[in-house]
Amino acid sequence: MALISLVENRGKLSSVVPEKLGTGRILITQSITTLVVSLAFAFAGFVWFYSAVLGGLACILPNSYAVWRVFGARRTRNRPAMGTLGVMLRAEFAKFVITAVIFALVFWLLPTVEPIALFTAFVIAMFAGWIEAGLKIQ
Repeated sequence: MALISLVENRGKLSSVVPEKLGTGRILITQSITTLVVSLAFAFAGFVWFYSAVLGGLACILPNSYAVWRVFGARRTRNRPAMGTLGVMLRAEFAKFVITAVIFALVFWLLPTVEPIALFTAFVIAMFAGWIEAGLKIQ
């Protein structure tokens, strides 16, 4: 049902630009949230601080890639709705893979990382992005 609605509204979807969706605001909100959470963990020590920074980056970097992949260089302009949907699905899958690779590299290269700070900052940054995106829905 949603796919049929997407195809019927393809004219509206093809005119979407990142400014209208607030994707930049989502990334800024996630960055500020990561900074605040990292500074809060800094009181527990330097390892907790950089673990929180890495957790936030594990959320921000894949989201930045997905935003660039979907909206960068006017990728969704003059595209049929099904083509845009395909780009979005590929970007989401790539975002998942990039996140997994970042976590694997963090745990492989940094044996002193603090998992509580890492995953807490990741989850808080992710929720902050969802909340910011939810505020843009009308």
